[in-house]
Amino acid sequence: MEQNIFKIKKAFLVPFITMVMLLCLLLLLSLFKGQPWEQIILAVFFFATLIVGIEAAEREIIVTRDGLKMKKFFREKNFTWPEVTHLAILDLNKKAYFLLTTTKGFYFFSNMFENHALLLRSIVDMVNSEKVEIQVKNYLEHPQNQHYLIVICWLTVLVIIFFIILKLLLA
Repeated sequence: MEQNIFKIKKAFLVPFITMVMLLCLLLLLSLFKGQPWEQIILAVFFFATLIVGIEAAEREIIVTRDGLKMKKFFREKNFTWPEVTHLAILDLNKKAYFLLTTTKGFYFFSNMFENHALLLRSIVDMVNSEKVEIQVKNYLEHPQNQHYLIVICWLTVLVIIFFIILKLLLA
């Protein structure tokens, strides 16, 4: 059985995982040379980004001839194509959210997936055309890629490196 697996873009995961590791290093440095309030704040930020990083790394959508499988945060939802009742889009400049309505509920995914246009095209091809909004078909003609979130992650990595250097120099 042929299947296509779509995961979150590596261009986003690499800086995000780097950010998690650098926050861990900064937390360890603050445990030895920091104030209690600093340790608490860094621990909260570290654990929050760690959870988001794990969730982003584990998230995937698998498209087969028989149906769709969505995996996220250790949960898995399976749908057959007849269970899909509607496919819509919310396009916010470079960020797009795709809403998949099924008999089991509402599910959404964004354009942060690798080859999201191919993912969307695969779903549109398998679903009855009257269940797909015209805006989805228009989006497929000119898909948008999201780069600003990746840039923000790299800038955050640089800021954390700056704080690590300050911590090492001033301690």
